[in-house]
Amino acid sequence: MKKLVLVLALAVSAPLWARSGKLASEVMPQGAYFRHVTPDGVVHLNRTLSTNAIRNGYQLLDSHGRVLEEVEGVNLNDEEARKLRMERARQAREDKELLRLYAGPDDAERARDRKIDALELSISYEENNLAQLQMKLDDEIATAARSEQAGKPVPDGVQEAIDRLKRQIGNSEAKLADFDREVKDVNAEYTPIIERLTEIEKGKK
Repeated sequence: MKKLVLVLALAVSAPLWARSGKLASEVMPQGAYFRHVTPDGVVHLNRTLSTNAIRNGYQLLDSHGRVLEEVEGVNLNDEEARKLRMERARQAREDKELLRLYAGPDDAERARDRKIDALELSISYEENNLAQLQMKLDDEIATAARSEQAGKPVPDGVQEAIDRLKRQIGNSEAKLADFDREVKDVNAEYTPIIERLTEIEKGKK
């Protein structure tokens, strides 16, 4: 007959399985506990997920003893098990922060789109500025060409205007390149956020 060892860790520390969006055992409903059987047939009931449970496989039970999730054992050494618990704790903290910032993936998408819309407005403004600078440069170059065709030197003021406009065009093009990079950075920033929030949302269903 299997012996029953009841070990209830009443003080649950940081939620190692809180809302990861993958396993029910990572949601940890109120009053739930873990059950696992050691190779010698001893049944353990714990509020926290132990290294032995990870190794031997475990069941997550609700407060009424119903099985919510059954997880196969993983052959881990102590260090691997510790790293796994730390990783779950880290993920739980990150998930908690994400849920504090965003109500869900749709909310994160709206935040991303607002940032991109602001950048695109700046891009539109700078493109218009660049077009005007280019038109002015073309006019100055045309003036210089007429002077050269008439056998006259290019007026100092015209040459200075050409040099100044070329510098301004270079600065404008650099701004546009920066804006393009910022758009890519915003997309790169929000892609994993939206993906994670989508996983969390699926885990709630």
